[in-house]
Amino acid sequence: MKSLAAITGLSFVIASFALGNVVSNVKCTQRWPWNGKVDIDYTLTSENTGTMSKFLLSFYGQIGDGSSFPLKTLSGEGADHIVVGTGTRRVTWDAYSDLGATVDAADVKVAIVARETILPPTYMVLDLNTYEMSNSYVDPSPDDLATKRTQIWFRRVEAGTFMMGSSTEDKEYFRFSSNNEDQHLVTISKPFYIAIYETTEAQFRKIDSETVVTSTKPITGNDYSDIRGENVGTNWPAMGYAVDSGSFLGKLRSKTGHRYVFDLPTEAQWELSCRSNGDGTFIGDLQWNDGSSYSKIDDDKTKDANLNELAWYKNHESTIHNVGLLKPNKIGLYDMHGNVWEWCLDWMKDKLGTSSVTDPTGPLHQISSKLLRIRRGGANGNEPMDCRMARRNSAMAGSTHADYGFRMVIIEQ
Repeated sequence: MKSLAAITGLSFVIASFALGNVVSNVKCTQRWPWNGKVDIDYTLTSENTGTMSKFLLSFYGQIGDGSSFPLKTLSGEGADHIVVGTGTRRVTWDAYSDLGATVDAADVKVAIVARETILPPTYMVLDLNTYEMSNSYVDPSPDDLATKRTQIWFRRVEAGTFMMGSSTEDKEYFRFSSNNEDQHLVTISKPFYIAIYETTEAQFRKIDSETVVTSTKPITGNDYSDIRGENVGTNWPAMGYAVDSGSFLGKLRSKTGHRYVFDLPTEAQWELSCRSNGDGTFIGDLQWNDGSSYSKIDDDKTKDANLNELAWYKNHESTIHNVGLLKPNKIGLYDMHGNVWEWCLDWMKDKLGTSSVTDPTGPLHQISSKLLRIRRGGANGNEPMDCRMARRNSAMAGSTHADYGFRMVIIEQ
Protein backbone atom coordinates (compact mmCIF):
# COMPACT_ATOMS: atom_id res chain seq x y z
CA MET A 1 0.00 0.00 0.00
CA LYS A 2 1.28 3.43 -0.86
CA SER A 3 1.26 6.48 1.33
CA LEU A 4 -1.17 9.22 0.45
CA ALA A 5 -0.04 10.84 -2.77
CA ALA A 6 -0.68 14.35 -4.02
CA ILE A 7 -4.36 14.90 -4.57
CA THR A 8 -5.89 16.44 -7.65
CA GLY A 9 -9.08 18.42 -7.68
CA LEU A 10 -12.34 18.07 -9.51
CA SER A 11 -15.41 20.16 -8.76
CA PHE A 12 -19.06 19.75 -9.57
CA VAL A 13 -21.79 22.15 -8.66
CA ILE A 14 -25.42 22.21 -7.67
CA ALA A 15 -26.60 25.81 -7.71
CA SER A 16 -29.94 27.18 -6.68
CA PHE A 17 -31.70 29.77 -8.85
CA ALA A 18 -29.69 28.62 -11.90
CA LEU A 19 -26.82 30.84 -10.84
CA GLY A 20 -24.19 29.19 -13.01
CA ASN A 21 -20.83 28.09 -11.68
CA VAL A 22 -20.86 28.68 -7.94
CA VAL A 23 -17.68 26.71 -7.20
CA SER A 24 -14.58 26.85 -9.40
CA ASN A 25 -10.78 26.61 -9.29
CA VAL A 26 -10.69 23.69 -6.88
CA LYS A 27 -7.05 22.88 -6.09
CA CYS A 28 -5.80 20.28 -3.62
CA THR A 29 -2.30 20.39 -2.18
CA GLN A 30 -0.94 17.79 0.19
CA ARG A 31 1.26 19.31 2.88
CA TRP A 32 4.95 18.51 3.07
CA PRO A 33 6.21 16.46 4.78
CA TRP A 34 3.37 14.09 3.99
CA ASN A 35 1.19 13.94 7.08
CA GLY A 36 -2.21 13.39 5.56
CA LYS A 37 -3.22 17.05 5.68
CA VAL A 38 -4.57 18.38 2.39
CA ASP A 39 -5.32 22.05 1.71
CA ILE A 40 -8.32 22.45 -0.55
CA ASP A 41 -8.53 25.87 -2.19
CA TYR A 42 -11.65 26.88 -4.07
CA THR A 43 -13.45 29.96 -5.36
CA LEU A 44 -17.07 30.88 -4.71
CA THR A 45 -18.87 33.17 -7.15
CA SER A 46 -22.37 34.52 -7.58
CA GLU A 47 -24.26 36.08 -10.45
CA ASN A 48 -26.35 38.20 -8.07
CA THR A 49 -24.59 41.53 -7.79
CA GLY A 50 -25.16 43.84 -4.84
CA THR A 51 -26.19 40.99 -2.55
CA MET A 52 -24.54 38.80 0.05
CA SER A 53 -24.59 35.05 -0.53
CA LYS A 54 -24.58 32.20 1.92
CA PHE A 55 -23.20 28.93 0.58
CA LEU A 56 -24.08 25.54 1.99
CA LEU A 57 -21.15 23.26 1.18
CA SER A 58 -20.58 19.53 1.02
CA PHE A 59 -17.14 17.98 0.45
CA TYR A 60 -16.70 14.56 -1.16
CA GLY A 61 -13.78 12.38 -2.11
CA GLN A 62 -13.40 9.57 -4.64
CA ILE A 63 -10.62 7.02 -5.08
CA GLY A 64 -10.27 5.88 -8.65
CA ASP A 65 -13.64 4.93 -10.10
CA GLY A 66 -15.05 3.97 -6.72
CA SER A 67 -18.00 5.41 -4.89
CA SER A 68 -17.78 8.89 -3.45
CA PHE A 69 -17.52 9.39 0.29
CA PRO A 70 -17.96 12.50 2.45
CA LEU A 71 -14.89 14.25 3.82
CA LYS A 72 -15.43 14.21 7.56
CA THR A 73 -12.32 15.63 9.20
CA LEU A 74 -12.15 19.25 8.11
CA SER A 75 -10.80 22.47 9.57
CA GLY A 76 -10.62 26.08 8.45
CA GLU A 77 -13.14 28.26 6.65
CA GLY A 78 -15.98 26.12 5.38
CA ALA A 79 -15.32 23.26 7.82
CA ASP A 80 -18.78 23.83 9.29
CA HIS A 81 -20.16 23.56 5.73
CA ILE A 82 -21.33 27.17 5.72
CA VAL A 83 -19.53 30.10 4.07
CA VAL A 84 -20.84 33.64 3.77
CA GLY A 85 -19.58 35.77 0.89
CA THR A 86 -17.80 35.11 -2.37
CA GLY A 87 -14.08 34.82 -3.07
CA THR A 88 -11.24 32.36 -2.57
CA ARG A 89 -11.50 30.05 0.44
CA ARG A 90 -9.45 27.24 1.96
CA VAL A 91 -10.46 24.22 3.98
CA THR A 92 -8.01 21.58 5.24
CA TRP A 93 -8.83 17.89 5.10
CA ASP A 94 -7.16 15.35 7.39
CA ALA A 95 -7.21 12.48 4.90
CA TYR A 96 -5.32 10.06 7.15
CA SER A 97 -8.03 10.44 9.81
CA ASP A 98 -10.73 9.69 7.27
CA LEU A 99 -8.99 7.02 5.15
CA GLY A 100 -6.10 5.67 7.15
CA ALA A 101 -2.39 6.32 6.64
CA THR A 102 -1.82 3.40 4.27
CA VAL A 103 -4.59 4.04 1.79
CA ASP A 104 -3.67 3.77 -1.88
CA ALA A 105 -4.73 7.27 -2.83
CA ALA A 106 -2.69 8.07 -5.90
CA ASP A 107 -5.83 9.21 -7.73
CA VAL A 108 -7.99 10.64 -4.99
CA LYS A 109 -10.25 13.38 -6.30
CA VAL A 110 -12.21 15.96 -4.37
CA ALA A 111 -15.59 17.40 -5.27
CA ILE A 112 -17.34 20.37 -3.67
CA VAL A 113 -21.10 20.69 -3.89
CA ALA A 114 -22.46 24.17 -3.18
CA ARG A 115 -25.98 25.46 -2.79
CA GLU A 116 -26.40 29.22 -2.66
CA THR A 117 -28.98 31.30 -0.87
CA ILE A 118 -29.16 35.10 -0.78
CA LEU A 119 -28.84 36.66 2.65
CA PRO A 120 -31.18 39.54 3.49
CA PRO A 121 -29.35 42.86 3.79
CA THR A 122 -27.78 43.64 7.14
CA TYR A 123 -28.84 47.25 6.76
CA MET A 124 -31.55 49.14 4.94
CA VAL A 125 -30.52 52.72 4.23
CA LEU A 126 -33.01 55.54 3.65
CA ASP A 127 -31.68 58.49 1.63
CA LEU A 128 -33.46 61.62 2.88
CA ASN A 129 -32.67 63.55 -0.29
CA THR A 130 -34.39 61.12 -2.65
CA TYR A 131 -36.39 59.00 -0.17
CA GLU A 132 -35.08 55.93 -1.94
CA MET A 133 -34.02 52.85 -0.02
CA SER A 134 -30.80 50.92 -0.59
CA ASN A 135 -29.16 47.91 1.04
CA SER A 136 -25.79 47.44 2.70
CA TYR A 137 -23.86 44.55 4.20
CA VAL A 138 -21.09 46.83 5.49
CA ASP A 139 -21.22 48.47 8.92
CA PRO A 140 -21.46 52.27 8.74
CA SER A 141 -18.86 54.44 10.41
CA PRO A 142 -20.09 56.54 13.35
CA ASP A 143 -17.78 59.26 12.04
CA ASP A 144 -19.81 59.56 8.83
CA LEU A 145 -22.11 62.49 9.55
CA ALA A 146 -24.31 61.69 6.55
CA THR A 147 -25.60 58.63 8.43
CA LYS A 148 -26.95 61.02 11.09
CA ARG A 149 -28.17 63.85 8.86
CA THR A 150 -29.21 62.90 5.35
CA GLN A 151 -29.59 59.14 5.76
CA ILE A 152 -31.20 56.77 8.24
CA TRP A 153 -29.55 53.38 8.72
CA PHE A 154 -31.70 50.50 9.92
CA ARG A 155 -30.13 47.29 11.29
CA ARG A 156 -31.82 43.94 10.74
CA VAL A 157 -32.93 42.12 13.89
CA GLU A 158 -33.69 38.47 13.32
CA ALA A 159 -36.77 36.77 14.64
CA GLY A 160 -36.06 34.90 17.84
CA THR A 161 -36.94 33.98 21.39
CA PHE A 162 -35.42 35.71 24.39
CA MET A 163 -35.91 36.14 28.12
CA MET A 164 -37.49 39.53 28.70
CA GLY A 165 -37.33 41.18 32.10
CA SER A 166 -34.98 41.56 35.05
CA SER A 167 -32.89 38.81 36.55
CA THR A 168 -32.79 38.05 40.26
CA GLU A 169 -29.28 39.50 40.34
CA ASP A 170 -30.57 42.78 38.90
CA LYS A 171 -33.18 43.08 41.60
CA GLU A 172 -30.82 42.12 44.41
CA TYR A 173 -28.06 44.50 43.37
CA PHE A 174 -30.31 47.50 42.76
CA ARG A 175 -32.53 46.54 45.71
CA PHE A 176 -35.92 46.73 44.09
CA SER A 177 -38.77 44.25 44.28
CA SER A 178 -41.11 45.45 41.56
CA ASN A 179 -42.62 42.59 39.60
CA ASN A 180 -43.39 44.67 36.52
CA GLU A 181 -40.10 43.35 35.16
CA ASP A 182 -40.71 39.67 35.89
CA GLN A 183 -38.79 37.47 33.50
CA HIS A 184 -40.80 35.67 30.84
CA LEU A 185 -40.10 34.07 27.49
CA VAL A 186 -40.92 36.25 24.48
CA THR A 187 -40.90 35.17 20.83
CA ILE A 188 -40.65 37.70 18.01
CA SER A 189 -41.81 35.71 14.99
CA LYS A 190 -40.76 38.07 12.18
CA PRO A 191 -37.51 39.94 11.53
CA PHE A 192 -37.55 43.71 11.52
CA TYR A 193 -35.13 46.60 11.05
CA ILE A 194 -34.37 49.17 13.73
CA ALA A 195 -32.56 52.50 13.38
CA ILE A 196 -28.99 52.38 14.62
CA TYR A 197 -29.38 55.90 16.06
CA GLU A 198 -32.06 57.77 17.91
CA THR A 199 -33.81 60.02 15.38
CA THR A 200 -31.71 63.17 15.13
CA GLU A 201 -32.78 66.78 14.80
CA ALA A 202 -31.38 66.85 11.26
CA GLN A 203 -33.30 63.74 10.21
CA PHE A 204 -36.54 64.86 11.84
CA ARG A 205 -36.52 68.38 10.37
CA LYS A 206 -35.75 67.08 6.88
CA ILE A 207 -38.64 64.62 6.96
CA ASP A 208 -41.12 66.81 8.82
CA SER A 209 -40.65 70.10 6.96
CA GLU A 210 -37.84 69.66 4.42
CA THR A 211 -35.74 71.97 6.58
CA VAL A 212 -31.99 71.47 6.47
CA VAL A 213 -30.27 71.52 9.87
CA THR A 214 -27.01 69.91 10.87
CA SER A 215 -27.57 68.92 14.51
CA THR A 216 -26.96 65.24 15.24
CA LYS A 217 -28.44 65.38 18.72
CA PRO A 218 -31.63 63.35 19.21
CA ILE A 219 -34.83 65.21 18.43
CA THR A 220 -36.75 65.78 21.66
CA GLY A 221 -39.97 67.40 22.82
CA ASN A 222 -42.32 65.40 20.58
CA ASP A 223 -45.20 63.54 22.13
CA TYR A 224 -46.67 60.26 20.95
CA SER A 225 -49.28 61.91 18.74
CA ASP A 226 -46.67 64.16 17.09
CA ILE A 227 -44.98 60.98 15.93
CA ARG A 228 -48.05 58.86 15.03
CA GLY A 229 -50.99 61.28 14.89
CA GLU A 230 -53.95 62.31 17.05
CA ASN A 231 -56.61 60.08 15.47
CA VAL A 232 -55.91 56.56 14.18
CA GLY A 233 -52.28 56.94 15.24
CA THR A 234 -53.21 57.05 18.91
CA ASN A 235 -55.04 53.72 18.69
CA TRP A 236 -52.26 51.16 18.67
CA PRO A 237 -52.77 48.22 18.71
CA ALA A 238 -56.48 48.42 17.84
CA MET A 239 -55.72 50.19 14.55
CA GLY A 240 -52.47 48.32 13.94
CA TYR A 241 -49.74 50.26 12.16
CA ALA A 242 -52.13 52.93 10.86
CA VAL A 243 -50.91 56.50 11.41
CA ASP A 244 -52.33 59.92 10.59
CA SER A 245 -51.15 61.38 7.30
CA GLY A 246 -50.08 64.65 8.92
CA SER A 247 -47.98 62.99 11.61
CA PHE A 248 -44.24 62.59 11.35
CA LEU A 249 -44.57 58.93 10.39
CA GLY A 250 -47.41 59.72 8.00
CA LYS A 251 -45.23 62.23 6.17
CA LEU A 252 -42.34 59.78 6.02
CA ARG A 253 -44.51 56.99 4.62
CA SER A 254 -45.94 59.35 2.02
CA LYS A 255 -42.49 60.44 0.87
CA THR A 256 -41.32 56.84 0.51
CA GLY A 257 -44.46 55.83 -1.35
CA HIS A 258 -45.81 53.69 1.49
CA ARG A 259 -43.54 50.89 0.34
CA TYR A 260 -42.15 50.51 3.85
CA VAL A 261 -43.93 50.52 7.20
CA PHE A 262 -41.96 52.89 9.42
CA ASP A 263 -43.08 53.00 13.04
CA LEU A 264 -42.02 52.95 16.67
CA PRO A 265 -40.87 49.59 18.05
CA THR A 266 -43.04 47.59 20.39
CA GLU A 267 -41.64 47.27 23.86
CA ALA A 268 -40.60 43.68 23.16
CA GLN A 269 -38.90 44.61 19.89
CA TRP A 270 -37.01 47.36 21.69
CA GLU A 271 -35.73 45.01 24.40
CA LEU A 272 -34.78 42.29 21.92
CA SER A 273 -32.80 44.88 19.95
CA CYS A 274 -31.15 46.22 23.08
CA ARG A 275 -30.17 42.76 24.30
CA SER A 276 -28.79 41.85 20.86
CA ASN A 277 -29.15 38.21 21.89
CA GLY A 278 -27.13 38.81 25.04
CA ASP A 279 -27.91 38.69 28.74
CA GLY A 280 -27.03 41.10 31.48
CA THR A 281 -27.91 44.49 32.87
CA PHE A 282 -26.62 46.74 30.14
CA ILE A 283 -25.02 45.62 26.90
CA GLY A 284 -25.03 41.94 27.82
CA ASP A 285 -21.65 40.98 26.38
CA LEU A 286 -19.13 42.87 28.51
CA GLN A 287 -16.86 41.27 31.07
CA TRP A 288 -17.42 43.05 34.36
CA ASN A 289 -14.26 44.04 36.17
CA ASP A 290 -14.89 42.13 39.41
CA GLY A 291 -16.08 38.94 37.76
CA SER A 292 -19.70 39.46 38.77
CA SER A 293 -22.64 40.88 36.90
CA TYR A 294 -21.76 44.47 37.76
CA SER A 295 -18.76 46.73 38.07
CA LYS A 296 -19.14 48.16 41.54
CA ILE A 297 -17.47 51.53 42.03
CA ASP A 298 -17.03 51.77 45.80
CA ASP A 299 -20.43 50.05 45.99
CA ASP A 300 -21.94 53.22 44.50
CA LYS A 301 -24.98 52.24 42.48
CA THR A 302 -25.13 55.68 40.89
CA LYS A 303 -22.01 54.97 38.85
CA ASP A 304 -20.88 52.16 36.60
CA ALA A 305 -17.58 52.06 34.75
CA ASN A 306 -18.87 49.83 31.98
CA LEU A 307 -22.01 51.89 31.48
CA ASN A 308 -19.72 54.86 30.89
CA GLU A 309 -18.68 53.16 27.65
CA LEU A 310 -22.28 52.97 26.48
CA ALA A 311 -24.39 55.77 27.87
CA TRP A 312 -24.73 59.41 28.84
CA TYR A 313 -26.38 59.27 32.26
CA LYS A 314 -26.60 61.28 35.48
CA ASN A 315 -23.04 60.76 36.66
CA HIS A 316 -21.48 60.61 33.22
CA GLU A 317 -21.71 63.99 31.50
CA SER A 318 -25.41 64.29 32.15
CA THR A 319 -26.47 66.29 29.14
CA ILE A 320 -27.91 65.23 25.80
CA HIS A 321 -25.11 64.40 23.36
CA ASN A 322 -24.83 63.87 19.64
CA VAL A 323 -25.76 60.30 18.74
CA GLY A 324 -23.17 57.60 18.12
CA LEU A 325 -20.29 58.93 20.21
CA LEU A 326 -20.04 55.94 22.54
CA LYS A 327 -19.81 52.20 21.96
CA PRO A 328 -22.67 50.40 20.20
CA ASN A 329 -24.23 47.19 21.41
CA LYS A 330 -23.43 43.83 19.87
CA ILE A 331 -25.44 44.42 16.69
CA GLY A 332 -24.31 48.00 16.18
CA LEU A 333 -27.07 50.04 17.85
CA TYR A 334 -25.97 53.22 19.60
CA ASP A 335 -27.34 54.98 22.69
CA MET A 336 -29.76 52.22 23.65
CA HIS A 337 -28.85 53.18 27.23
CA GLY A 338 -29.18 56.78 28.39
CA ASN A 339 -29.09 60.01 26.36
CA VAL A 340 -32.89 60.24 25.85
CA TRP A 341 -35.88 58.10 26.73
CA GLU A 342 -37.30 56.37 23.65
CA TRP A 343 -41.02 56.09 22.94
CA CYS A 344 -42.42 52.62 22.19
CA LEU A 345 -45.80 51.70 20.71
CA ASP A 346 -47.37 49.97 23.68
CA TRP A 347 -49.81 51.19 26.29
CA MET A 348 -48.32 50.76 29.75
CA LYS A 349 -49.24 47.56 31.56
CA ASP A 350 -47.81 47.38 35.06
CA LYS A 351 -47.33 43.62 35.21
CA LEU A 352 -46.43 41.59 32.13
CA GLY A 353 -46.57 38.30 34.03
CA THR A 354 -44.40 35.21 33.69
CA SER A 355 -46.18 33.36 30.88
CA SER A 356 -44.56 32.87 27.47
CA VAL A 357 -45.90 35.17 24.76
CA THR A 358 -45.44 35.65 21.01
CA ASP A 359 -45.32 39.06 19.32
CA PRO A 360 -46.77 40.99 22.28
CA THR A 361 -48.33 44.35 21.42
CA GLY A 362 -49.24 45.54 24.89
CA PRO A 363 -52.79 46.12 26.10
CA LEU A 364 -55.54 46.76 23.56
CA HIS A 365 -56.64 49.89 25.43
CA GLN A 366 -55.11 52.18 28.03
CA ILE A 367 -55.19 50.68 31.52
CA SER A 368 -55.63 53.95 33.40
CA SER A 369 -57.00 57.42 32.72
CA LYS A 370 -53.47 58.79 32.46
CA LEU A 371 -52.97 57.52 28.88
CA LEU A 372 -49.52 56.14 29.63
CA ARG A 373 -47.28 54.90 26.81
CA ILE A 374 -44.09 52.92 27.28
CA ARG A 375 -40.70 54.58 27.09
CA ARG A 376 -37.40 52.73 27.33
CA GLY A 377 -33.64 53.13 27.79
CA GLY A 378 -33.25 55.88 30.38
CA ALA A 379 -31.90 59.37 29.77
CA ASN A 380 -28.98 61.63 30.54
CA GLY A 381 -30.47 62.70 33.87
CA ASN A 382 -31.07 59.15 35.13
CA GLU A 383 -28.93 56.85 37.24
CA PRO A 384 -27.77 53.40 36.02
CA MET A 385 -30.85 51.67 37.44
CA ASP A 386 -33.04 53.55 34.95
CA CYS A 387 -30.73 52.80 32.02
CA ARG A 388 -30.97 49.02 32.31
CA MET A 389 -32.15 47.08 29.26
CA ALA A 390 -35.08 45.64 31.23
CA ARG A 391 -36.15 48.92 32.84
CA ARG A 392 -39.81 49.61 32.11
CA ASN A 393 -41.13 53.13 32.37
CA SER A 394 -43.96 55.17 30.95
CA ALA A 395 -45.14 58.71 30.36
CA MET A 396 -48.39 60.36 29.41
CA ALA A 397 -48.78 60.16 25.64
CA GLY A 398 -49.06 63.93 25.48
CA SER A 399 -45.78 64.54 27.30
CA THR A 400 -43.25 66.71 25.47
CA HIS A 401 -40.34 66.47 27.87
CA ALA A 402 -36.90 67.67 26.81
CA ASP A 403 -35.38 64.21 27.21
CA TYR A 404 -38.04 62.20 25.32
CA GLY A 405 -36.90 61.00 21.90
CA PHE A 406 -37.44 57.96 19.70
CA ARG A 407 -35.92 55.62 17.15
CA MET A 408 -37.79 54.00 14.31
CA VAL A 409 -38.25 50.49 13.01
CA ILE A 410 -39.19 49.09 9.60
CA ILE A 411 -41.74 46.32 9.86
CA GLU A 412 -41.72 43.50 7.33
CA GLN A 413 -45.33 42.77 6.34
